[in-house]
Amino acid sequence: MRLRTRLALAFALLALVPLAIVVPLTLTRLRDTLSRELDARMTAATTSAQESLERSAANARRAVEELVESPAMEDLVREARSAPLRAIQANTAEGLMKSRGLTVLTLFDRNGTVLSSGHLPARRGDPDPVLFAVTKEKSPKPVPVRVDVRGDAGLRQVPALVTARPVDYGDVRLWAVGGVVLDDGLAQHLARLTQSDVTLLSGDAQVAHAGSAAPPTVEQVLPLGNAVSVRLTFSRAAAREAEEGVMRAFLLLAGLGLGFAALLGMLVSRWMTRPVEALTSGARRVAEGALDVQVTARATGEVGELVRTFNHMTSELKNTTERLMATERIAAWQEVARRLAHEIKNPLTPIRMSLETLMAAHEARHPSFPTLFKESAGVVLEEVERLRRIVDEFSRFARLPKPQLAPVDLSELTQSVLSLYAAPPEGIQLQPALQTGVVARADRDQLTQVLVNLVKNAEEAMTGKGGALRVRVKGTDADAIVEVEDEGPGIPLEHRARIFEPYFTTKDGGTGLGLAIAARILQEHGGRLEVGGEPGQGARFSVVLPRAS
Repeated sequence: MRLRTRLALAFALLALVPLAIVVPLTLTRLRDTLSRELDARMTAATTSAQESLERSAANARRAVEELVESPAMEDLVREARSAPLRAIQANTAEGLMKSRGLTVLTLFDRNGTVLSSGHLPARRGDPDPVLFAVTKEKSPKPVPVRVDVRGDAGLRQVPALVTARPVDYGDVRLWAVGGVVLDDGLAQHLARLTQSDVTLLSGDAQVAHAGSAAPPTVEQVLPLGNAVSVRLTFSRAAAREAEEGVMRAFLLLAGLGLGFAALLGMLVSRWMTRPVEALTSGARRVAEGALDVQVTARATGEVGELVRTFNHMTSELKNTTERLMATERIAAWQEVARRLAHEIKNPLTPIRMSLETLMAAHEARHPSFPTLFKESAGVVLEEVERLRRIVDEFSRFARLPKPQLAPVDLSELTQSVLSLYAAPPEGIQLQPALQTGVVARADRDQLTQVLVNLVKNAEEAMTGKGGALRVRVKGTDADAIVEVEDEGPGIPLEHRARIFEPYFTTKDGGTGLGLAIAARILQEHGGRLEVGGEPGQGARFSVVLPRAS
């Protein structure tokens, strides 16, 4: 990953880290605040509903108390002393009930027989044990019970808050049991009061419902005795919407911050990394050989000092390299001259000795002069031929032509070279292992010269001893390789560092230019010549070339 990209990502992360810390804390605080607010609202609404139910019960109690204390009720009891069913009509309780704002009212005799019922007139003369049981309650407060009422769907039970009061006249006692029905009207009133969804339950059955609450919801239940309960359902949708709104705002803020930070990071990183990239490009060009590279990017501080140091370094490097190259060229030519002088000096000694012998024999009129002349001439011609051979190899090494690269099938080329050695010397077995389809871009003639030299050297290394001469062609994803391996004495480890130097040889009569020329040819091809094998067990030379795509 590039430095510019890393810096841009670092800026973006710096923008996100504060948000990543603040957002969870803020959402937690907001959630807690909204939860406390909802709990407070639920508590207040529940309290209001409880107070409203208590007011309804208190109103019902006062209405029944006012009824039993009224003159009308006293007159009714007095008239009913002898025959209650004749004195109290079926609609008597209904009139009294409506005048007092009650929705439940039943007049009982002392035995629990219904004398008149305002909410269920048809029950006159029958017992109503559920309502009459209220007369046994010791508490003056209204109690919840289930009462029978007749509606459009027939007779049904509904919850009601009722209280009982006796009416005495002499030895006559009647009971007035009255109250209010807990119906849809009460549910609607509670729903408006608490701003919630209100359900009146009789056991598990729903008897009234009003209001609504969007999910998610929280419930509170107000029990009214064992028979009736009021369920208040509060919506948490507003709190959830507030949380989501805050989250959306934070996400928008995070997106804007991230975009701004990324843009700022790109601009700053571009400004910061431009000199570094220029230095990297300059260093790459220096590695490729352009020693006079100068970086022109503007920079300040430590990076600016680095740019100036780099430019100074390349200037010094160019001058130093030119001096070193000049020194190396002089040293190389001095070494070549020394080696060449040494190689030429060796043949000159026998030539001079032969000529001096001939001159002495001629002056002395020696009778064997013809024989001496013939022998000396042979020696001179042999040494002159040796001189010519030295000069030709030196000339070939010094003026090696530029390779003409073209796709070459190494298996086919190696096979053609090995055909020159179809009849190897006695004791030497040729063992080729040629992988097909290994193609490299090479100069066919120069590569042939390299392989011929390597095979010839391998044969010469096993002269008199014999052994296997193995030639392999193989390829990897990147390289095309030809290996020539013999079972000769091998190359000592101390000689391997100099084996490819001009005029370095371990063979008698060798010039030391064969492997130097081969190494230089492969270097010109963008490849290399490698030496391996265990000393005393043979040598292995590997021709490594870039594989053609």
